[in-house]
Amino acid sequence: MLRHMLLKNPKHMAELFSLLNRLPTARYQDNELNEMCNNALLLEKQEQSILALGCYSIEEILYGRYYWYTKFLCRYETLYGKNGSMEQIQFKIIEAMDYAGVVDNDTLKAIEQELGYIK
Repeated sequence: MLRHMLLKNPKHMAELFSLLNRLPTARYQDNELNEMCNNALLLEKQEQSILALGCYSIEEILYGRYYWYTKFLCRYETLYGKNGSMEQIQFKIIEAMDYAGVVDNDTLKAIEQELGYIK
């Protein structure tokens, strides 16, 4: 979880929102849930723009996306209960990692352990 976990830092995410001229939106009543969702969506929807900035690699973006989405999922499940279709999004992120040739099961497991996420 060396350099490719830079984007789990909220300060780095705030910097990306600023660099990309994007504003976080409120989708939920819970502020923490909004932050996590916005961070995951920024990394997903603005992947090519982030790469174009030259600040982060595809590996950093995908691991950041997995981190923020898993953190979001943990909080969501605490507030609203499990949602199987939302868990599928995690697998799509892992598929994107696999396609990019950067999937590392030990790092994924470490992220899940750090966040207390148990499948």
